[in-house]
Amino acid sequence: MIESDCYVLGQITKPHGYNGEVIFFIDADDPSAYQSLDAIWLKIDDRLIPHFIDSIKPHNTAQKFIVSLDGIDSEAKAKAISGCIALAPLTLLPELGDSEFYLHEISGWEVRHLGDHALIGSVQKVLDYAIYPILEVQTSTKEVLIPLPQDVEIKVDRNNQCLFVELPEGLLEVYLGNENSSHENGSEWDGEEENEDAI
Repeated sequence: MIESDCYVLGQITKPHGYNGEVIFFIDADDPSAYQSLDAIWLKIDDRLIPHFIDSIKPHNTAQKFIVSLDGIDSEAKAKAISGCIALAPLTLLPELGDSEFYLHEISGWEVRHLGDHALIGSVQKVLDYAIYPILEVQTSTKEVLIPLPQDVEIKVDRNNQCLFVELPEGLLEVYLGNENSSHENGSEWDGEEENEDAI
């Protein structure tokens, strides 16, 4: 298993008790869907090491589980893997429609306006905040942040690795100022204010 074939599922946070059980934080919309998981891959010293799951049961929050891993049978061994990132194969992920995407899959994709398909830039990373994700997009001149709350319409083109977004009105202008409007008009701003009273 190589890292490009996986996605980050969560993290082993700390030991639970003295018999090798650990607390497993699952970073997913529906963590309970992973209660039948057979194995996880832990990133240890830049290598992915498979660990088979003997048991998994809910802990004190929806995203935390008490997990017993094969071969991890002491507090010392549990401490040794605490803090490790846990990954799972991409093949476990269900296919999504053209209005949804997984955060890991769009890095490097083009971002275009949903309306006229004009190029905005390319995705550098996705900032995964609790409220909604934010795209860090590199335009031709600078970096912009594009929030994606649920009411923002998107279209996903996986074949061409492109994300079409209906941007909130005025968002690009906040970052690009007159530069954005001048490019849309086909001319470059010369640094002088226009006379709004001119006829």
